[in-house]
Amino acid sequence: MEKYSRNDQVIDGELDDNQVMMHLEKGKYYGLNPIGKSIWALLETPKSFDEITTALLSEFEVSEEQCIEETKTFIEKATELDILKKI
Repeated sequence: MEKYSRNDQVIDGELDDNQVMMHLEKGKYYGLNPIGKSIWALLETPKSFDEITTALLSEFEVSEEQCIEETKTFIEKATELDILKKI
């Protein structure tokens, strides 16, 4: 089963209730909205896509369809930016 994890080259912190991150190798900064912040927190340990969406559905009032679509978009973009890794 494919899982996702944080890239260990990304450091993070909280600023005004938002998650901010810096990719050390690329020298780029990123900010996360509350849902992205929740996904980042969930990935403190590697998780599958299903584990992530199940946790988000219990945390947010959102349809399963919307949760799946937005999670997929976030993970694809974060993987493309090398913030997350597939393992």
